[in-house]
Amino acid sequence: MSENITGVATTPQADGPPAAAAGIEGREFNALEWLADRGIFAFTTVLVLLAALFVDGFASLDNITDVFNRAAPIGIVAVGMTFVVISANYLDLSVVAQVATAAVVLIGVSNEVNLPAAIGLAFVIALVYGLVNGLAVGVFKANAVIVTLATTFIGLGLLRWASGGSIYFGPEDSLIRSFGTTEIGPFPLSMIALVVIAFALNFVLHRTTFGFMVKSFGSNPKATRLAGVNTAWVVIGAFILSGLGAMVGGFVLAAFSNTAVSSMSTGFDFEALAAIIVGGTSVFGGRGSVLRTLLGVIFVSVLTNIMVLSGLGFGYQQMAIGALIVLAVSIDALARKAVSS
Repeated sequence: MSENITGVATTPQADGPPAAAAGIEGREFNALEWLADRGIFAFTTVLVLLAALFVDGFASLDNITDVFNRAAPIGIVAVGMTFVVISANYLDLSVVAQVATAAVVLIGVSNEVNLPAAIGLAFVIALVYGLVNGLAVGVFKANAVIVTLATTFIGLGLLRWASGGSIYFGPEDSLIRSFGTTEIGPFPLSMIALVVIAFALNFVLHRTTFGFMVKSFGSNPKATRLAGVNTAWVVIGAFILSGLGAMVGGFVLAAFSNTAVSSMSTGFDFEALAAIIVGGTSVFGGRGSVLRTLLGVIFVSVLTNIMVLSGLGFGYQQMAIGALIVLAVSIDALARKAVSS
């Protein structure tokens, strides 16, 4: 790209904001910066190797397939939400309502009408969520946490009213169920879909004008506005991508369980955010990578699986993931302070 949006870079970078994406090249090595930018690669590799060697049952084909199945819907939500986080301190808590709505619409409407109608309706709903969140945050400058928390409550309320709180079951011979049960070796189709979507969105983030604008706005909002960029549309676009990711994540979740209910996506916001932050995307905006989010998903999923196999309860899992988030955010903050000093 020839134009200079932020005043510090002229081409999209492979990782991070235009100014910082050059990594540690050209300046003294900084361990904190390396941990924030590249640590997830080493940590994920070490964790998987240790689990395979020392945790009974981890390396079995059934367990690996189960890890992939459970990681896929959260991962798809996380790679879509990555754009919102990179666009500068924004979070999309409404993915909880969006995932559940997509799942209920997919099974409920496909049972009553047909599958194309269900997919079409879910797509429209995802666009509405993205537009509402994006307009409120990008145009009216409302706080993203408050806005998306409000749309979560509104969305879940509407879903429970429309569905009556019912549990929807899909036919065993349906195309939806086939997608949820088909495997290629140890890899379920849902995990393959996650990898394909992650690489596609990684291309969007690092090789398109829109992706460059997202990183530029997250890195330096004022300079991006002064350069004439319609930053409201950047924010709206990020929330729409998050909504579409939540929609597909809901589809995958429904296909895996062959059921749908309004409460099925509880905790998806926290788990997706954990994968994003642990993957190295900065909560301060401007720096991040979809592929690193994918590694964050694998890391968090493997860690959770290790604790399950070790007999540790859900409370321990929550504490471990919470501690990971605090550690990752602290490293990111310290790394930024070290670079700026």
